[in-house]
Amino acid sequence: MERNNFLKDIAQVMFGNAALLLSQVLTGFVLPKLMSVESFGNYRIFMLYGTYAGLLHFGFVDGIFFKYAGKNIDDIKREEISKYFSVFIVIEAITSMVIISTSVLFFSGSKYGFIFFTIGIYSFVLNVVTFFQYFSQAIMRFGLVSSASLIQAATISIIIVSVLVSKLVGFSNGVNYQTYVLMYIGVYCVLLVFYTFGYKNGNRYNKISITGKYGVNGISEVFKIGLPITIAYQISNLTLNLDNQFVSMFFSARTFAKYSFAYNLISITVSVVLAVAMVLFPYLNKLGKAAALKQYINNIDYILLFAYASLISYYPVRIIIQWFLPKYQESLVYFRILSPGVAITLCITAIVSNYYKVMDDNIRYLRNGCISLVITLILDTVVYFTFKDVIAMAFVSLVELAIWYTIEDVSFRIKYNIKNFSSYLYIGLMVVAFEVATGMQNVLLSFIIYVCLYIVISLLVMRRSMKVLSQKLINIVRY
Repeated sequence: MERNNFLKDIAQVMFGNAALLLSQVLTGFVLPKLMSVESFGNYRIFMLYGTYAGLLHFGFVDGIFFKYAGKNIDDIKREEISKYFSVFIVIEAITSMVIISTSVLFFSGSKYGFIFFTIGIYSFVLNVVTFFQYFSQAIMRFGLVSSASLIQAATISIIIVSVLVSKLVGFSNGVNYQTYVLMYIGVYCVLLVFYTFGYKNGNRYNKISITGKYGVNGISEVFKIGLPITIAYQISNLTLNLDNQFVSMFFSARTFAKYSFAYNLISITVSVVLAVAMVLFPYLNKLGKAAALKQYINNIDYILLFAYASLISYYPVRIIIQWFLPKYQESLVYFRILSPGVAITLCITAIVSNYYKVMDDNIRYLRNGCISLVITLILDTVVYFTFKDVIAMAFVSLVELAIWYTIEDVSFRIKYNIKNFSSYLYIGLMVVAFEVATGMQNVLLSFIIYVCLYIVISLLVMRRSMKVLSQKLINIVRY
């Protein structure tokens, strides 16, 4: 029964994320067509700083997630969760007003004035939505999370298609980044309304409300649990985005648009696999530490096998960009260099970080992340001032990901006595295989060679995991 529920939850979240994937494809391929390169670059600057908005819940939603992960909704007191929610609303409102005021006082009239003003609004809406989302994941209400993903996907798709039709019939020349940013924030307002009604419909989930009985009991505990997780996440975020940050600061908006466009394409692949991570932690938490540790190597291997198979998407993406978005062809160079890092990123964000949470070892994860961030900052600085070249920044980004994964993974394996380091050999071989294959001019030959190399390397290095995974898939189909 437990396995059936797990598969059902995975299916629900994957379905919602599949819908989000379709909307991200529209955003990734159609939105650049509807904007000038400079305007798209400014939109991506908003999205870059928007990724840091998650830090502005100060660990509270992570603490809520950790506190309630795997619990039954009937065992949660309405007064307790409502108190937490009310305190959180006040904190976010104050934070939002500080950002908005700062944008008006110090950046008024500039591009960054608009960006930071909207970030102030976005941070409030985003973090309140995140509170609902994390609480829903914690109590394993994945149907609600999946429905929210569907609404988000549908709303974004309607916006993109409407602007596209408007341009095709001659009503407009597309959309500027200011208008689209406001519409994007509007999508999260819709999600906020949806989640609010989802916990106000009078059934057993009618738990969350605004209350004047704030109190302080338990609040510090939530912050204490969540803050190290959030800081670790934001350090991870900085590590992943530092090259983006350098390019946005030291190169033109046009160059950043093309570099960031490559990252936008990569994020499409990452978002689908991260659906598994949303479901994984509550179940690992219920399994217990010993049982979860036994699955560590297999989970790493499964993610790697799936991620490097997903890189086959490089070929249709390459064809689409050359045909539909020729002004972004330069992005293909960055996309090709950065793509093998997808597997490493997923290992860290979907598996390793969740295991640190399960083992209640968040401080170690945070410490390792700080070391990785310092190394990343040093490498990016040296490479920029040495080469002042975007391609060099892309290459060093791949190296930095490998260093970060090694620090986090080896530290975890040493502490919990987990052996078998075949994943490192597999990553190294697949990175070389992808770069060599995609370096060929003949697309069809390149595709065939990569697929053959993937199969051969996987069979040689991951034979045991492939056998176990195949058997599990067969059992699922039979079940």
